[in-house]
Amino acid sequence: MNQLATRLLAATFLSGALVATTQAGGSVDMSLANETARIAYDATQVGSGLHVGAALQHDRDDGNLVSAGLHVVDVRESKRSLYIGVGGKLYGYFTDDYDGAAVGVGGFFRYNIPGVQDVSIAGYGYYAPPVTTFGDGEHLWDTDLRLQFAVIPTARIYTGYRYSAVKVEDVKKRVKLGDGLHFGIKIDF
Repeated sequence: MNQLATRLLAATFLSGALVATTQAGGSVDMSLANETARIAYDATQVGSGLHVGAALQHDRDDGNLVSAGLHVVDVRESKRSLYIGVGGKLYGYFTDDYDGAAVGVGGFFRYNIPGVQDVSIAGYGYYAPPVTTFGDGEHLWDTDLRLQFAVIPTARIYTGYRYSAVKVEDVKKRVKLGDGLHFGIKIDF
């Protein structure tokens, strides 16, 4: 990992740790696939709709993707089936051949299926257009869709499909930073 990558990674997790001190709680999300591992921290500030998060995704063959996000979330009645957040993420991507950064916009959701206790569908999607993608990239996608089961009220296991890629200048195919089926656990505290 080059010096820029190391600094961006350290800054992402330092900012997540600093923000965590102003939160009432949060969640840790860990997922694994044959070639990819991802860990993320998310929290919502007490008494507001401010949601922050940081993530590190490592693909053994394709490279690393780090992100730090800022969102607003729906703070209406907690018994609603749909929980959504909209905002943006700052990304850094690092492969053997390409490095860069991007600012993506998008959001996330969780939908608790009515009548099917403890089962939900969740996901996120972000897009960074050419104007906010820097370095070797032209634009970036980061998406995930998953089916979750609440084992206990504060822990959900899931399986899903992830697609993270960057379009690089003068390269026909997108450079994938992780794609395919994954399994994971999300723990709330």
